[in-house]
Amino acid sequence: MNNNWFKIKQIVSLVIFIAVLSAMGMITGRPVMMLAYAGFFLVLSVVIYFTLRRNQRHFEVVSQSRKTVKMIVAAILMILAIILPLLIALNSSIIKLPETMTVGSVVGLMLAVTIVFIALILLTLYMINSKGYNLRNRIIGYLSFIIAAVIPGALMQSVDRTTMGIGSVYYVATAVLILVYNARSLFCNPE
Repeated sequence: MNNNWFKIKQIVSLVIFIAVLSAMGMITGRPVMMLAYAGFFLVLSVVIYFTLRRNQRHFEVVSQSRKTVKMIVAAILMILAIILPLLIALNSSIIKLPETMTVGSVVGLMLAVTIVFIALILLTLYMINSKGYNLRNRIIGYLSFIIAAVIPGALMQSVDRTTMGIGSVYYVATAVLILVYNARSLFCNPE
């Protein structure tokens, strides 16, 4: 029964994950894009599932070249996580920036905030997943996650208090979170 319950929880989690990510379609201003995003993330999830299932071999020895590829992919994901908010802020209208800010100040501020956000997420993962056997470490991990979760909304309060503005920043933060988590997983579990 536990195995069935675990599978049910996985399926429900996947459905919720796709539903939440499909809400990113609302950023475009056209509600029909929610269906396009849902279809994209569903196809992506199915491809990942079948790729993992096909390559799952617990008895294989992982070659050094495969470890190197994982490290390179982890580095690319981390670099993308660092520059993604900056690219979105400068090249789209998803994140509204004040007209008084220069490009240099936007770059500096966005990079600094993104690095602090990533550091807090990595601290959270380390304190909860790696050092979580101690209650104090779990508390530190959860507090760092709460601080990381507050940062995007707190920054947008002075710029754009609309639901669309704050929601857009949290979608970008979610994308950064997913990239960081996957990069850390690849780096910490190279086999």
